[in-house]
Amino acid sequence: MTSFSISRPLARSALAALMMVVISLPFAHANASGKPAKTYITIATGAVTGVYYPAGSSICKLVNSGRAQHNIRCSIEPSGGSVDNINQVRLGKNDLGISQSDWQYYAAQGHAEFTPDTPYSNMRALFSLYNEPLNLVVRRDSKITSVADLAGKRVNIGNQGSGDRATIEMIMQQFGWSKKSFSLATEFSGASRAQALCDNQIDAFISILGNPNASIKEATTSCQAQLVPVTGPKIDTLVKQTPYYAPTVIPGKLYPNNNQDIHTFGVLSIVFADTRMSDETAYQITKAVFDNFDTFKRLHPAFSMLKKPNMIKDGISVPLHPGAIRYYKEVGLL
Repeated sequence: MTSFSISRPLARSALAALMMVVISLPFAHANASGKPAKTYITIATGAVTGVYYPAGSSICKLVNSGRAQHNIRCSIEPSGGSVDNINQVRLGKNDLGISQSDWQYYAAQGHAEFTPDTPYSNMRALFSLYNEPLNLVVRRDSKITSVADLAGKRVNIGNQGSGDRATIEMIMQQFGWSKKSFSLATEFSGASRAQALCDNQIDAFISILGNPNASIKEATTSCQAQLVPVTGPKIDTLVKQTPYYAPTVIPGKLYPNNNQDIHTFGVLSIVFADTRMSDETAYQITKAVFDNFDTFKRLHPAFSMLKKPNMIKDGISVPLHPGAIRYYKEVGLL
């Protein structure tokens, strides 16, 4: 009979391996049955001088403050704006985005502005934020007193992928304009257009964003820029033809050298996700904002007038996420 023996080094190695398995078992069980698995989410926002960027930062701040309970980590990403954000969330490059309600509507319809340009039926809203007026900002010496006066001027039409660009193109259609209707059509991003205005590179820029806003404050402070009304028969027709535009007012004295109320039109900003996002994650994000609502309203002046019921009913052009609906039903908002 052949004898068989295990060398002492090999035996020690086997025993050590067995002990590692035994020691690790309780911890694996605790992780599986205790704290939720760690989840990382990113929010596509906008230019750092706009309101989307601090809005995303505010949402992440509240989500991250509760990470000990839900184990969700939130971070923000700057982006090209509404259209870009919808593309990024749809393609899975970001988990959440902030977008104008008009471009959510068009994405759901399969507008050619988006990639891909097929209907985006999996977009789901969590809640709206603030009204975003269309702000027409002009040089003081430009002699522009209405939107019709933009013809023949040096106008920043916004960067590709932004809601600004898409909206000004709709205005251009109403007036029968093309890029050639302007003496110069530039594509400065949100972060540089105020400086371009004050450096006399352009006469005007249009931006759809919540107020007060850093880029408009820069222009009105540095070179006494003026806000101009966006009204008239052609604008009235545009607003009546769309389910997501509504007349609105930019309050006077919000910016230096601009004492009068400015009549214009606007859209809502919407926080949205894809159906890929789990119901639990959407629930916890919504809960983080609404359970800490007073804190949220203090994080940016654009949030100061928010009311909870209006954030889930008025002007949202895509379905609500089931996780958000679960929270709203729990607290009696739905």
